[in-house]
Amino acid sequence: MPSPARIAVALSSMNSEAWIAPLRDACAQAGVEAQFEVFDGRPMAARYAVVWLPPPELFTVETGLRAVFNAGAGVERLLAMPGLPPELPILRLVDAGMAPKMAEYVCFYIARITRGLDRFGGANAVRDWNVDRPRGVPPAVGVLGLGAIGAHIAQAARILGYPVRGWSRTPKRLDGIECFAGASALNDFLAGTHFLVDALPLTDGTANLLDRETLSRLPRGAHLINVGRGGTIVDDDLLALLDSGHLASAVLDVFRTEPLPAAHPYWHHPKVTVTPHLSGPTPRDGATLQIAQAIAALEAGTPVAALPGYVDRARGY
Repeated sequence: MPSPARIAVALSSMNSEAWIAPLRDACAQAGVEAQFEVFDGRPMAARYAVVWLPPPELFTVETGLRAVFNAGAGVERLLAMPGLPPELPILRLVDAGMAPKMAEYVCFYIARITRGLDRFGGANAVRDWNVDRPRGVPPAVGVLGLGAIGAHIAQAARILGYPVRGWSRTPKRLDGIECFAGASALNDFLAGTHFLVDALPLTDGTANLLDRETLSRLPRGAHLINVGRGGTIVDDDLLALLDSGHLASAVLDVFRTEPLPAAHPYWHHPKVTVTPHLSGPTPRDGATLQIAQAIAALEAGTPVAALPGYVDRARGY
């Protein structure tokens, strides 16, 4: 009878200990016997690891790992971690319940602006019962990146009545969404977008994609919402376009450096809303079940590259 899979848990900022029981219960539900332990620097002969920004020594101490489960959708910081074996398979979360929360976040900020709700509340609030009500055709929402999360955001905005377009690296088809694909279609996508939602992963192809030239393709008065990765935006270029009036506002949930340094101009810019990377919290139940099902599949002999969330290192996600 095979021994239970030993699994190291190293979840910085997520309280590793609090994940042990849910992971164990999810594995039992998935029909796999596993032993979970919080990684404390000592070797435990782990077969797998569940991580979020783990200490680099994990990979030098646990040399027998067959796969690593990233407890989030973004893997760029894990891929850049020193000591990560180049052949070690990585599986990231595929939504796991984050998409509805991120769609809620995005649609809240779009509605806040399009309904004129940003004029109310605070010291400078409008206090006029007869203030103009926004009317007319809703502005177009463009979602940059149509993976599981971007597609969910696009569909949520469509359900609320916004004209929605989407751009992706490769062709996609989504019901009711005007889809664009590839570098050659990016400018046309941007030209008709009034609310640009950045839902891109950070890869060699997306790093610094939204620079002055690219963002200038948006119509004057457009708005930007970033729930993807901070490194896709050139900060100084975005600030310059906000200052010039070409862009009307930016709602930013992700940043190149997190936590965002206290002296960063974003904190103080009147056209920028900063939120502390909270648009898509990792739902523990959905995440642990997805991880447990993948462990069960691996233990049953399924090739790791055939599993949802397998990270293609050449693509960066």
